[in-house]
Amino acid sequence: MIRDYLMLLSWLCAVQGKIGYFWHITDIHYDPKYSTQGNAVSMCWNTRNSMEGGWMAPERKLVGEFGDYGCDSPWSLIESAVRAMRTHHGEGIEFVLWTGDALTRTADMNGELRLQCLRNLTDLLSRTFKEQFVFPALGHEDITVSFSQLAVLWQQWLPQEALDTFRTAGYYTIEQRSEKYRIIFLNTNLWLNIADIGMLHRTGSSTIDSQDPFGQWSWFELTLDNARKKKETVYIVGHTPPGVDDRENGAAAFSERHNTKYLRLIRLYSDIIRGQFFGHWHSDTFRVVYSDTGSPVSWIMMAPSISPRTPGGPNNPGLRLYKFETNTGQVLDYTQYYLNLPEANSKGEANWLVEYSMLEYYDLQEITAITLHDLADRFTQSNDYAFIRYYAANTVSLPREIEQIWGCGGPLNGACVLHHYCTVTRLNIESYKDCYSSYAYALASTGPSIPRLSFHVLLLLVCAALLRNR
Repeated sequence: MIRDYLMLLSWLCAVQGKIGYFWHITDIHYDPKYSTQGNAVSMCWNTRNSMEGGWMAPERKLVGEFGDYGCDSPWSLIESAVRAMRTHHGEGIEFVLWTGDALTRTADMNGELRLQCLRNLTDLLSRTFKEQFVFPALGHEDITVSFSQLAVLWQQWLPQEALDTFRTAGYYTIEQRSEKYRIIFLNTNLWLNIADIGMLHRTGSSTIDSQDPFGQWSWFELTLDNARKKKETVYIVGHTPPGVDDRENGAAAFSERHNTKYLRLIRLYSDIIRGQFFGHWHSDTFRVVYSDTGSPVSWIMMAPSISPRTPGGPNNPGLRLYKFETNTGQVLDYTQYYLNLPEANSKGEANWLVEYSMLEYYDLQEITAITLHDLADRFTQSNDYAFIRYYAANTVSLPREIEQIWGCGGPLNGACVLHHYCTVTRLNIESYKDCYSSYAYALASTGPSIPRLSFHVLLLLVCAALLRNR
């Protein structure tokens, strides 16, 4: 009897698989010039004016030890974040995803300083995660340092096969042979709008094939095809996601050609893709990818930044911990951590706290394309608090008085609701515009005065029509 019980228990454990965790950090935007004696209106640097050699007086606003909503990250903020990762969950970590934009956006840093800053960040993560691999993906602020220099810097984490492609093109794959899942790391800088791709010439390449820059499309599709043949499941990781920005009025980063091509591949290989993980937007959000017939087939998670500053409006610093099943790659849940920046500066202590856990926060049973599709639909339902919760998480619990300055009107504003709904469910610029303008047309046709209840009913009708025509 005992033997049978043990065999059953062993079988159940094998079926359920081993539970593991991984951290996702993104958009650190380390600024080595940050100073608590700096001015928030001038990048938080310790600058002097011409008035008798004194400190800058006009519009002076001192900043805090752990950062400011108008500035990129000081070292003290970054150290506190990495320390919190070890303190809150140092055991059971399989790996760390680091999805780029490690450096500040200011151009006032030469190549040597940028390389030294990346070296400092690498050393910090190496000391903290001595027994785990940290897998980096390139952001657009990172490619001012050459691929070959970065390959040397990160060779401790990447096997030779990964280094071979990373050194020449900035992308690579990691195969977890014992667990039968694979992680594909994309160099999304290769697919940005043409105006941005000019930065890539600094890597030493004299020409760039606009159809398939550095052969990444061919490599990506071949890697997915090989994974399917080996019966592997796949995570896809990169810096810039497809689709449009939820914080900057639907701006797109990918060129239309590359955006379309990316979504086509995701639909084609959705049966083996268990998750897509990106940064770049700085906000806490997600996306749903649909088949050609309108069925939800895959999902994308965007983690919020460590840096509190972004052009689309500030946010509190954030860290994300995923829980997953290691033998299938199935993501089971995630816990979002955050730092209340004003409180940290006031107390002189960075106390990173749990902001929420995905399943509990949104009342979900599991994380799948279908459940996230249903969650997006709940945004439009006036008797559901899903969008109010999403809107608070989107800026990582930003203080209300700050959010009101930068936000799109708040969770009770119908246009704001629809903007976010369309960014989550429409992953190219034209479909986003069609989604948003369809509502605007319906609203205009009803006349200038609409009671709030009728407004929500109208929103539901429009969104229902959009879903039918997805």
